[in-house]
Amino acid sequence: MKLNAYILHQRLSEKYPVKMYGNPNPKMTLLSPELYIDNSLRFYANHVYLATVEHIPSRPQIEENAVLVCISESARLTYYEEHAVVLLIKKKVDFFSVYRTLQNIYEQFASWESELLKCLMHSSSIQDVLNCSYPIFRHSIFVLDSSFRFVAEAYPTNDVQVKQQWDSSQGNLKAQSFLEYIKTSSERLETSMAKKGAVLIDLGINKTLCVNLFDSADNYIGCLCIDQSGRPLTNGEDQLAEFLANIILHLNETNPMLLGNSRNSLKEISQVLIKELPLSQNQKLILKSVNYKQQYICIAIHCMEQFSKLPVSYLCSMLENMFSKGLFFEYNNTIVGLLGAEEQGLLTDIEQNSQLDSLIQGMQLYIGISNSFSDLYMLRTYCLQAEAAIENGRIYKPEASVYSFSEFALCEMVINAFGGFPMETFFPEGFRKLIEHDQTAEISYLETLSVYLEENMSYSKTARRLYIHRSTLIERIERIERELSFDLNSPENRLLLMLLLKARQIEQQIKEK
Repeated sequence: MKLNAYILHQRLSEKYPVKMYGNPNPKMTLLSPELYIDNSLRFYANHVYLATVEHIPSRPQIEENAVLVCISESARLTYYEEHAVVLLIKKKVDFFSVYRTLQNIYEQFASWESELLKCLMHSSSIQDVLNCSYPIFRHSIFVLDSSFRFVAEAYPTNDVQVKQQWDSSQGNLKAQSFLEYIKTSSERLETSMAKKGAVLIDLGINKTLCVNLFDSADNYIGCLCIDQSGRPLTNGEDQLAEFLANIILHLNETNPMLLGNSRNSLKEISQVLIKELPLSQNQKLILKSVNYKQQYICIAIHCMEQFSKLPVSYLCSMLENMFSKGLFFEYNNTIVGLLGAEEQGLLTDIEQNSQLDSLIQGMQLYIGISNSFSDLYMLRTYCLQAEAAIENGRIYKPEASVYSFSEFALCEMVINAFGGFPMETFFPEGFRKLIEHDQTAEISYLETLSVYLEENMSYSKTARRLYIHRSTLIERIERIERELSFDLNSPENRLLLMLLLKARQIEQQIKEK
């Protein structure tokens, strides 16, 4: 395997006092080391020569990116420092000991390359690949899937700082660190997730080198992360990371489940159902096996605009960690969740769910909850219920963050009861007279009528609510009935009036908001 001068310098520095001169090429182009032969007046490109200062010529011909590893200092090296890359060991050491060290460095990388190829041939796991790669990088290495869940990891057992940062015991990236990052950097993170090749991002306490993983259809399926705690990565190790990422991608091609998720099948089916697209035969069979097996609720989640560019897959992963039976995915700028109905309490009793409460407050989320259902073919309908819960909740309960459709079912039904016609077109003639009366009079006939109908036409209960005498109420109701030219004993007439009164109340509330 070819290396570069930066890696050679870093590895040699672990054993000898080494200083590097010249302008090294970060590309991995350097061949295995060779001993300098006396009287040779040419140093070839991408070759690594080991020599003592006494044996090198004064002004040889030096090709681009030739590297000289030299033992002990001398004024003669000035020419080399200007025309080549010089790794100067600044003290007298055993010549052949240095040569063996250089060979060992190359052998370690060649052995790693060989081990990775064996992993490919034997269809090994991603964990096996990381285990043999850790001695090369000597940094903590992680592979995450598209939902930011840990697939494999390799790090020293005593690295407490890294454990706290990544928190792999929870299954995915530590939520608090990630939230702090995306509050100020969501656009930058979205951009970095789309990049090909290695990219450096900041996830809190330290920087991390990430190589995004894309399948053959160019879909993002995860990333390889190399933590930089302890020391920065050496120039050129980003290319090693890209090489490692390619090995992982080849492994995943032979076994797509390596970076897959056990929930993906039902999640894909749910997305198809919501989009009202046809299911494949295989998807129909899967759905048949789970349909009517339990009660579900659908939830919709909206977040404030400043968080709209964050990686939704990570949010979905966090939520799936909180709700063990839940599925979460993005649809039409909304996060949609399918939960078991028994998990509804975790949503409605936020004080008992500190992790969810922290997420809601930190990201300013709004959650709508549908009624329960058992037929998954009805998922789209209940998704619309959850969306309607948010729309109504933001109007009628703006101080809250979680809204149930059942709280606003009547409002939603009334709003949709007019079939697109203006509400005024449903007014009986007498109803218009009551509106005209209320515009100039101190006493509201519409309020009186509304309370009277709500109290099931009970004079006593209505009078108590309006704080008037019973006889005064009777007289007022008689005037209202004359204006209406309506028989209030008719259930259909009462229903029409109650719908109109409720619709006017909703319209007024919307105007006030």
